[in-house]
Amino acid sequence: MSTPDQQRGEKRHSRSNKVKARNVVRRKGHSHLNIIPNISTRSDNSRSENNRNGSISSEKKAARRATKHDVSRSDMAVLHAAGRRSIRKSRRKGKSRGTAKGARLYKQGYTRGYNEGVRQGQSSFGLVFEGVSIIIPTYNQREYVLKCVSSIEKHTPAPFEIIVVDNASKDGTAEAMLRKGGMVRVAALDQNRGFAGGVNHGLMMARGRHIIVLNNDTLVTPGWLDNMMTCLASDPKIGVVGPVTNYIGGDQQIQVPYHEVEEMWSFAATHNRPDADKHRITDRLVGFCWLFSRELLERVGYLDEGYAVGNFEDDDWIIRVKLAGYQLAVAGDAFIHHFGSVSMKALGEQDFAVVNKDNEQFYSQKWGDPHALVAETSRLARQQTSGTPSGQQEEGDTHPMDPRQRISTQGSQDPALQFRHSYDFYPEGSFLSDAKGDVYTLTGGRRRKLNIPVPRGISPVQVAKPDLLAIPAGEALISAGDVQGWPRESQQVHTTAVHGSHHGWAEGSIVAAVDAPEIRYQISGDKRRRFVSVYAAERWGVHSGHIISVSADQLNAMEEGWPIIAPPQLLNPDL
Repeated sequence: MSTPDQQRGEKRHSRSNKVKARNVVRRKGHSHLNIIPNISTRSDNSRSENNRNGSISSEKKAARRATKHDVSRSDMAVLHAAGRRSIRKSRRKGKSRGTAKGARLYKQGYTRGYNEGVRQGQSSFGLVFEGVSIIIPTYNQREYVLKCVSSIEKHTPAPFEIIVVDNASKDGTAEAMLRKGGMVRVAALDQNRGFAGGVNHGLMMARGRHIIVLNNDTLVTPGWLDNMMTCLASDPKIGVVGPVTNYIGGDQQIQVPYHEVEEMWSFAATHNRPDADKHRITDRLVGFCWLFSRELLERVGYLDEGYAVGNFEDDDWIIRVKLAGYQLAVAGDAFIHHFGSVSMKALGEQDFAVVNKDNEQFYSQKWGDPHALVAETSRLARQQTSGTPSGQQEEGDTHPMDPRQRISTQGSQDPALQFRHSYDFYPEGSFLSDAKGDVYTLTGGRRRKLNIPVPRGISPVQVAKPDLLAIPAGEALISAGDVQGWPRESQQVHTTAVHGSHHGWAEGSIVAAVDAPEIRYQISGDKRRRFVSVYAAERWGVHSGHIISVSADQLNAMEEGWPIIAPPQLLNPDL
């Protein structure tokens, strides 16, 4: 019989053998799947052997501890390496999935954002904001335009946007303006389109209810815009307002006490105190600073780009403003500083003289006597509103209306406020086209689109899209038989009496008096409409082969209609 101590030792030995047997099976059958349990089991076996063999020498214990340590480190190294590979693989898969998902989400977000931007752009196209668009054309005058823009930002509390149109400057103007940001919008043209071309591009971009055209070599001062706006609103007949300045032609120039720009600010602060008594009607406004409404722009149209570089294009536009029935005014309580024709002086004295002479000649060829033309048009307007037949003397108005009283009649049926459009001065039956090539015929004050190929022999005259859209739309033409040529050759026009006509000439005929062949007329609505110049007739395709010679008495017996002017030349295909 064994002693109690011996029995306890045998039980321990038996339990140890059973554990070892189980571990051997696990290691032999599933060692590649059970790395962690094997490590743990070996540690348990070592503890069992130590318990059983309490008499093991210290050397053996040390050897076994070293062996156990090495095995554990080896298996742990396998575990860590496998773990790192597994983690890297997982990360690569996760990164790949995350990258693809991120790219997909980015593309979806970009598409949604783009479509929303297009939708908002389409819905807001043509909308205006209740503020002022300030257009500044410039060419190689970076420092001047930077100072000009800074003065606007500092001294213009009203809502505004600044549109700087850079005419392909080489001095970094466009880049400097783009860095300004804020309310500054920049149009960097690929070529120098001159003052008229630069202004037109800015007008196309403008979204304000009111518009200012401003030279780049100016400094605006406190109160400048408020006082000009007050002047513009004082009378609905006033179409364009200009300020006074230290350097300009005409009656807008005033005497100033300062000699340096630093001294100018204190003078301007005193001068610009609101004073309606300083507002006055004038016959001419120089284009260094204009204020006008969007409505006026829609009636008058763009500047004529036939004027090279600069000079006289502003006089040309002002003539058309006056033909439309508007008045001009100077806001004497609005002073701005003008350095003076910086861009034109940069041409050099000789080149400046050549440009100025060419533009003056073009102006004269286009308008003839513009002052007589404006006076005659005003007389025709008064006759139409008063019902006075042509040729009768109009009675003088002994009690003219105070201009300030007309404010309350704005929007009413007051005949004096029925302004004219540019197309009122275009010939009946003429063909118009826009930059996209769409062609219309002007018939009875309406535009009728040609939904057929343009017949042979017809050369449409390009006009700005806003000019076309301002004309009321009529039915489209879908048959070549409905299209009459323009202008018709004289031999094709029958001089026999036409039904409903008492003068004997067909509608649209081009006539001239025998003793004045250079003065040409169109017969339209039983009225004679005079081409204001030979150039105007030629711009509409009229030449000597279209003219029917008549007597002066025959012409004078007819009532006079609106004169026919030349449409502005537009060199920018975007207008």
